Amino acid sequence: MNRNELNREGFALITTLLVVLILSVLAVGAVWMASSEKKTTFAEGVHVASVFAADAGGEAGINFIRVSDSPPNILDFGTMNVRVQPVTALEGSQAYTYDANYLQKRPKPGWGINYLDYDYRIGSRGTASRQGSSGVDVVVSRLYREGY
Repeated sequence: MNRNELNREGFALITTLLVVLILSVLAVGAVWMASSEKKTTFAEGVHVASVFAADAGGEAGINFIRVSDSPPNILDFGTMNVRVQPVTALEGSQAYTYDANYLQKRPKPGWGINYLDYDYRIGSRGTASRQGSSGVDVVVSRLYREGY
């Protein structure tokens, strides 16, 4: 063997090791990206589920005001609370709570002095899994007739 053949064999070994190293780094990067994407997708799903649960609580609070025949009684004059809904389970790990607070009453233009708009703040909190939590606040007005 002459000297040029020995140099080429060493070059082939080093080139092969570099190619294997580059392919290994690419494989590790691909696995890391896949696991990171899976975690992100799961977290996004939990967040969306908690937003939907909070929205369901807001809708339940709006419905409570909508179906009331007369203005709900104030339960706590410190917070002006008219309703506290405890944890209500939904599908899977989703749940919501809400509270309804009296804000004000005001005359309804064009309806006469016996008709008043009552304003309520509905605060809803939705949860999903152990990590997901979202809130929704809504102001609701309802027309009631007073004095009959």
